[in-house]
Amino acid sequence: MRKQIILAVACLLCLGSGWAQSKKQTNMGAPHGETDFVVNWKRYYNYDEWTQIMKDLQKKYPNLCSIESIGKSRMGRDQYVLTITAKNTGKDTEKPAVWVDGAIHGNEVNGITCSLYLAWYLLTRYDYDERVYEALNRSTVYILPGLNVDANDSYVRYPNTENNPREPFRPLDDDKDGLYDDDMTEDVDGDGELSVMYAEDPEGEYRLSKDGMRFVRIDKTDWWEGTRFRRIGNEGYDNDGDGKMAEDDLGGIDPNRNFPFDFTKVDGKSYPLSEPETRNVWMFMKDHKNILVDFNYHNIGKLIMYMMPPKATKPAQRRYNMNRTAEKPDKYAFKWDTPVDPEYAHDKAVQERIVSDGLFILKDYTPEEGHAYGETLASTYYMLGAYSYLIELWNSPTSYADTNNDGYVDDDEFARWVELDLGGDGWVKPHQVEHPQLGKIWIGGTSKKHIGRTPPGRYIEDEAARQCMFVLHCINQLPQVKFTTHTVRQVAPNLYQVEVNVTNDKIYPTASDRSVLLNRYTPDKITATLSSGTLVEPGKSEKPEEETGWFRANYIKPATAAGKEVTFRMQGQSTETFRYTIATSNPKGTTLRLSLNSANGGKDEVTIKLQ
Repeated sequence: MRKQIILAVACLLCLGSGWAQSKKQTNMGAPHGETDFVVNWKRYYNYDEWTQIMKDLQKKYPNLCSIESIGKSRMGRDQYVLTITAKNTGKDTEKPAVWVDGAIHGNEVNGITCSLYLAWYLLTRYDYDERVYEALNRSTVYILPGLNVDANDSYVRYPNTENNPREPFRPLDDDKDGLYDDDMTEDVDGDGELSVMYAEDPEGEYRLSKDGMRFVRIDKTDWWEGTRFRRIGNEGYDNDGDGKMAEDDLGGIDPNRNFPFDFTKVDGKSYPLSEPETRNVWMFMKDHKNILVDFNYHNIGKLIMYMMPPKATKPAQRRYNMNRTAEKPDKYAFKWDTPVDPEYAHDKAVQERIVSDGLFILKDYTPEEGHAYGETLASTYYMLGAYSYLIELWNSPTSYADTNNDGYVDDDEFARWVELDLGGDGWVKPHQVEHPQLGKIWIGGTSKKHIGRTPPGRYIEDEAARQCMFVLHCINQLPQVKFTTHTVRQVAPNLYQVEVNVTNDKIYPTASDRSVLLNRYTPDKITATLSSGTLVEPGKSEKPEEETGWFRANYIKPATAAGKEVTFRMQGQSTETFRYTIATSNPKGTTLRLSLNSANGGKDEVTIKLQ
């Protein structure tokens, strides 16, 4: 019986702080859980495959992961979200949270990989990695790998150009002929890739390049006696008999112009949240007030796009430069050169710090101010108060093929990269085809689907791993509020003052400036109880007392007068001091017990003896 009691107590202690890290690994060269659930990260997955990975992760890690459908797409596919947190340390909705989604545009499927990789990394490393262990014990991560599921699946599964399908599948009549999506790009030669069609023409403006890999425009100053070609257009058929090819392709409304904030019909058409895919996401995020940070994966361009607070309505006394002072330059740090309204000063400081850290982690990414016009990040910041980031992934092969470092990849550099880095794979070589409507034509001279907007397989994992570290850094910077130090002093006979410091050493506050102005947050609260004596309540109009004297003014932070309850909002990387005044004739027998309850910063307690 005694052994059973001891075992039960040990189990309860374990449950109180998360599952024990029985496999904790400190050797960086040893496995950290990746062999516990093996995934090939050098390929793209279709809808059935990536959702099966999600379901298998949930089965493998049921104590850390839940899966649910937040709704269905226009074509009836479920939009599955993974909720990742240590379940035994609290409910997911009672912890600060990060939202991550990928591929709101159908062709940007490397966002699916980055989102799914993050889920896999957190779950497989929880038992091995102290930072991941801490993150999931005190926070929640909601992950929707593929947002635009119908177009995402089509892009991976079928022949497509690198730019399409992009929008959700709402039928539209692009060429105004009364028919919907009737002239799509189609795989005429059956090679699994979509390219461009050319016809031999003595008056044509194109010829084959010397290596036979491209159609190049003939310079008017050159005399060309070889075969000339005329460009017909994208690969496909003339299904409606209007003499045009592929002019009415799949697609509908841009989903990243379909969110509510600053919506315009020019960009978003129809009405806000007209698409079930965007509506499902918005309703989930709106109902989860614990989401403090929002990540949306796009491509292309290697950018960290951040949502800037409202610009100042009055001229600022001080302006900021994009780089730090010349005495201490830092290429990974930046400051906005546009001032913001004073009530958004902390949001500005938070975003500057986070984006600077992101530039260091991602190295070759650059910062850019986000836009509005119905975009996700504008709506989640301005309407929900969440710090929002739109990550533009990849950048064609610029980082790898730009051999002369001029920031541009010309045709020769591109061809060399395809030949040497990709072993010749990645290019549709021009070849003759019999077209049922056009007769003998040529098809080719372009790159394959996974090169321009999405990286070839060998580059996928590297980008996903770096993005994972950026998001993990942000997760670890979610607020954590706790009592730190305190002082007790006697200010008069039978009258004592206790000053208590409350600290949040993380970058993110318990609520953004924007959420405070929206009144979309739960204030942090400290509740005080005394064992004996009387807690003197501060007057309703009482302000923190003026600090006088050189020592106090320079070394002691002004304190906020507090009573039985005090509410506040804890900023990032800050300390607040609260002063309690106690009347008692028995200081030896008097203790002050303080309970801290922060919806997004956690809970803490401290008991202070007056003596």
